[in-house]
Amino acid sequence: MIYANNSNYNDGSSAHIDDRLSDNYETSVEKSGDVSTALTATSDNNGVLIKVDNQPSASLNQEVLNQANAYFLAQQYKFSTDSYFYQAKQSWKNLEDFYNTIGRFNEDDCKSLVFAHNMYLGYLSDNIEFDKGAFKSTLIRIFKSQPYPIPYFHELMQFKINNQLPDSSLNWIKGDLRSALHIAYLVRGIFYNKTMVGGNELIVHILNYLKHETINFNYNPLILPYYANPVDVNNHPLIGRIETIKSNYFRNRTDREIKWLKGDDNDQIEWAYNYLSSNKRDHFILQNVFIPSSLEDKYNLILASLDVLSNVDYTYEIFTQKIDTNDPTIDFESISEISYRAKIIDNMKDAWIKISASNKNEDLSEVKIYKKNQDQLDSIIKAKGTTANKVISQIIEDAYKKTFNKG
Repeated sequence: MIYANNSNYNDGSSAHIDDRLSDNYETSVEKSGDVSTALTATSDNNGVLIKVDNQPSASLNQEVLNQANAYFLAQQYKFSTDSYFYQAKQSWKNLEDFYNTIGRFNEDDCKSLVFAHNMYLGYLSDNIEFDKGAFKSTLIRIFKSQPYPIPYFHELMQFKINNQLPDSSLNWIKGDLRSALHIAYLVRGIFYNKTMVGGNELIVHILNYLKHETINFNYNPLILPYYANPVDVNNHPLIGRIETIKSNYFRNRTDREIKWLKGDDNDQIEWAYNYLSSNKRDHFILQNVFIPSSLEDKYNLILASLDVLSNVDYTYEIFTQKIDTNDPTIDFESISEISYRAKIIDNMKDAWIKISASNKNEDLSEVKIYKKNQDQLDSIIKAKGTTANKVISQIIEDAYKKTFNKG
């Protein structure tokens, strides 16, 4: 710091001092951080020096600030660009992985999601008749039509869980035509314009309906058969109805009373089928809807038709013989009670016993041989030098051994 002369101090150098101060300032430089600050000393009229701080050039500071801003923006743009391309690459990779995963789905998984999509959009039965193998390509096409396929997949999965019957609730119907016929009878309104030929076709149709039109199944009116052993209704919003039907069915379906009917006896099954379908009785369910195509189909239809008959015991004769329930002379305790189902089965069994007895008592001595077989029999008799009775007896023995694997 420089101080001015005063009157009490004079060392003979005042002239030099005046010359030095004639420029009215003296400058020193101090550094603060990275920025230099100029300190300027000026004198006032009294010769007193005053310190003044001058800031760095404004234009220089602005240029430095502009360069810093430009660098920051450049780095920010680079980060945004890199991030965009990374996300785009990652999204593309995720989509590629997603479609590869869909490609590994089995047919049932694809079918389930296609129908979930139908239900989600309110299409219901669309695509229900697709051939096996068509559902995977259909599912991929559905996802590719979506702007955000992966989020849509998660939406469909959640919808499927909430609105499609799980396989665990349907396993008792798979491969069991009798059970499928029972369900078909309960929802027979869906067959107003359809005919199912053979057991496999009906089972597939019922499973499709239950799994992929669950909303329809759960909310349409349903009337269960009048059973002796009903169960409480299951109120679960998704599986409650199918579980109620299942419990009612297995607690009340025909069992011991029909053991005499053998599923592998062609003559007996054909007879029972004609017996129940006659105009006089007309006990078959799903007539003109389900057309059996094998002996097994007919056997299952017979059992399913008996299953839906009431097994609640009542005084059958009162209703069939027009007995006056107010007649005091009638001993009603002596009139046995029997269910409608049991009565139908008893009548059918009695009729079969009579038919069987009649067949066993047939006079085999009157068996006729067709003309073409008579000529063949004569040729055998001549060739073996034997009689007709021995030839026929030998033929019967050979046929018996072959049929029943007798040595």
